[in-house]
Amino acid sequence: MKKYFKQASLILIGLILVVGCKKETPAPTASFTAKVDGGVVTFTAEVTNDSKYEWDFGDGSYINTLKAPVHTYKQIAVPQDIEVSLTIKGPGGLVTVKNKITIPAKTKMEYLTGGTPVAPKSKKWRISASAPSFNINVATATFSPNYKSYPGGILAAVGLAAVYGDTFEFKSDGSLIIHPNGGGIFAGYIYCALNGVANIGNAGGSGLSYAKPFTSPAGATFQINEGKNFTITTSPDGVNASAVTYNNVMTLSFTKGGFLGILDFSSECIIQSITDTQMIANLFISAVPPPGQVGKPNFVLNVYFEVAP
Repeated sequence: MKKYFKQASLILIGLILVVGCKKETPAPTASFTAKVDGGVVTFTAEVTNDSKYEWDFGDGSYINTLKAPVHTYKQIAVPQDIEVSLTIKGPGGLVTVKNKITIPAKTKMEYLTGGTPVAPKSKKWRISASAPSFNINVATATFSPNYKSYPGGILAAVGLAAVYGDTFEFKSDGSLIIHPNGGGIFAGYIYCALNGVANIGNAGGSGLSYAKPFTSPAGATFQINEGKNFTITTSPDGVNASAVTYNNVMTLSFTKGGFLGILDFSSECIIQSITDTQMIANLFISAVPPPGQVGKPNFVLNVYFEVAP
């Protein structure tokens, strides 16, 4: 009898100790910080009494169970406020903490080059042969009237198919490389004729040509100008010239012989819109032969660009 009493006492003491240990196991605690670099966010947690991590990044992605995850968010044209939660589970229970982070808007540099000066990349663009249109507008303050509208692949029909193969590589360090994959580059006929640049001739009497051969200018750079009041002297009728200001536009300006799309007297162009895969640019061209207002654009090409492989 004493033996059984002793065993029962030991069991009871063991149960008391187990219950006591469970009560004394503290619940986990948690906090976390986030380092935002564009769309890439590095999370750092400070926790106690943990055994399992569960991160909800607030963008519909899968739950992440790493201790210090790095997550990439899709950036869009406006900043995004996102609530992130971290749940810590441990022997003493669980706790959930939440923080709001702000993902900055994607910059025009990121759209154009795919990177930033801190995280450099490059992206190649080419004139799109499958664009919905190729418009030639008069170089007025409103780009009107429309002079001619053509299908996007019209250049191939006038002997300028090689234009669609040449690419413009923009790097996030501000440098530009022009790749004349067809052996030359899209160019204004008057520009070529007056500057002694070899070319295939006035394609269909359009004032457009293909300069061949062409060597990419060494050390060319570009600059993105957002919200600019861009002033340029144009001659819509080819006879009278005056300054025109395009207010609050985005332009690309170039140094050391750089340009986008077409080689002509004016290299700075207006970027009408840009996404990850498409860019629409307004390119100025002088198609006026001497003795008119040579060098002052009378037309604006509304050109679609696409990302090249």
